[in-house]
Amino acid sequence: DLRDQLQSRLLAECGPAIVNGADAPRLPNTLSIAFPGLDGEALLVALDLAGVCCSLGSTCASGSAEPAPALVAMGCPPDILRSSIRLSLGVDNSAAEIEEAANRIVQVVTQLRTISSSSN
Repeated sequence: DLRDQLQSRLLAECGPAIVNGADAPRLPNTLSIAFPGLDGEALLVALDLAGVCCSLGSTCASGSAEPAPALVAMGCPPDILRSSIRLSLGVDNSAAEIEEAANRIVQVVTQLRTISSSSN
């Protein structure tokens, strides 16, 4: 439920956004989401500075800037691979924490999109 709460908020407020594997069975605690037009590494750094932990690659390659092998195997286009992050939730996360994380992610994505559009 918390993953779906986070997903709904991000899709509603950070569009365009794409949930990777949305139509496939997924882990209940993991959200892989792409924000087309944004650079995943810049997003990763900005979210870290905002206090949101996420990753670019797979869980077995923490710290890697390479795209998640699962996304590559799914045939995701390069712009989706470059703009995807993975958010993992734990059993101790609360709805309030997910709401705060969503607020921070929305703020960061909005800021990065503003910067990106003003530099074009």
